[in-house]
Amino acid sequence: MEKKELRAMIREKNKNLTDEYRAQANAGIATRFLLYPVFQQVESIFCYVNTDMEPDTRTIIETAWQMGKMVTVPRCIPGSDSEMEAVEIKSWDDLEPGTMGLMEPKQGLPVVDGYKIALAIIPCVSADRWGGRLGHGAGYYDRWLKGQSMYKYCLCFEGLMSEHIPMDEHDIRMDRIFTEDKIYNPKAQNDDSLSEIVRDVEKSGGIAGFFKGLFKR
Repeated sequence: MEKKELRAMIREKNKNLTDEYRAQANAGIATRFLLYPVFQQVESIFCYVNTDMEPDTRTIIETAWQMGKMVTVPRCIPGSDSEMEAVEIKSWDDLEPGTMGLMEPKQGLPVVDGYKIALAIIPCVSADRWGGRLGHGAGYYDRWLKGQSMYKYCLCFEGLMSEHIPMDEHDIRMDRIFTEDKIYNPKAQNDDSLSEIVRDVEKSGGIAGFFKGLFKR
């Protein structure tokens, strides 16, 4: 199936998701993500501000602020060819309606180079268990991610996951896919990273070390 056809099919499925499902799924995704060791350990994140049709990222952003992490969000560069930049925000008041009605950081806030960002949370229309990501089609994120070495994580409702996402040469694969049911680990080719989490918990000094820092500041 071609990207355009798959994108249209998934968007139609998205429209039919109930409010109850979205609420439960958002809670599950947030829980898995916020307790994940990499999020716990990094000091800086890049994260999109979700629309009503996307998995919630506001809980992630607010938690990152509470933990003292640097938070950056995307802003489309006016007049460019589908290019964007990462801009640091410290409160919701730093946002305003921007490109295509999306919430973007206001002018005058600091732009942050990608090499200073440890973890990027990337939006999708759909994803597969192998790290394939179906974006909205403009190419902003693939262009921005090219050559970046940060962790690349994607959030997706389990009900919108695909068996296979067609990938072009310029498309960037994700390191993890978080849904309300599972954490997909493409490199390990499994659909649950529980064993990896257990290893990280042990390395960090057990359960106490694992949870240390969630609201440390």
